[in-house]
Amino acid sequence: MNYRFTTRGFEATAAMQQYLEKRLEKVDRVIKDEELVSAEIKAEKDAVNYVVKANINLRGNVIVVQEKDPDFYAAIDALCDALEKKVKKLKSTIRDKHREPKHLEIPAVVEETEEDVAETKRLPLNVMPLEEAILQFKTMDRQFFLFRNSETNEINLLLLRKDGKISLYEFFE
Repeated sequence: MNYRFTTRGFEATAAMQQYLEKRLEKVDRVIKDEELVSAEIKAEKDAVNYVVKANINLRGNVIVVQEKDPDFYAAIDALCDALEKKVKKLKSTIRDKHREPKHLEIPAVVEETEEDVAETKRLPLNVMPLEEAILQFKTMDRQFFLFRNSETNEINLLLLRKDGKISLYEFFE
C-alpha cells in the first residue's frame, strides 16, 4: 500500500514515522495484493490531542477513520485498529455482493429526456453506517452523498444546504 503521511502543528520524528509504518503493515496484510490502494494519513496537534485521520481508497470505496488521543502512539494504535476493522468489513461486503447478485430494474428513460442527459455514470452504492457516511461526505467536498445505511438497510442521501448544514433524507419502500 502506498501512503502519504503529513503533519500540521508539530514535527514528526523518524521514530514516529517508523512506528506508523510498522502499525500500517498489519492493515497492509489485510488488504493483501489489492491494486489501486492509496492512503493519506494526516496528523495534527490541537491544544490537547493528536488528531490522526486516514483516507484509504480501496476499489473505489473511500474508508475514512479519525482518532484523537493526547498520546501520538495511542492515536496511531487506535487508528490502525479501526482501519483494519473497516477494511475487513468492506472486503466481506464486496465478497458478499459477488455471491448474491442483485439486479435492479431501471425503468426505461423517455426518449424526449435522453437529449437532456449530458453524461451517464454507473457507481457502486456504498453500504455504511451514518457516522462513516458523514465523515466521507465532509472529506469529499461535494454537494450530496448517496449511500445505503447499514443499520436500517435503506438508501439515504446527505445534502449540503446553503447555510452549510447537512440534511439527511431517508428513502423507504
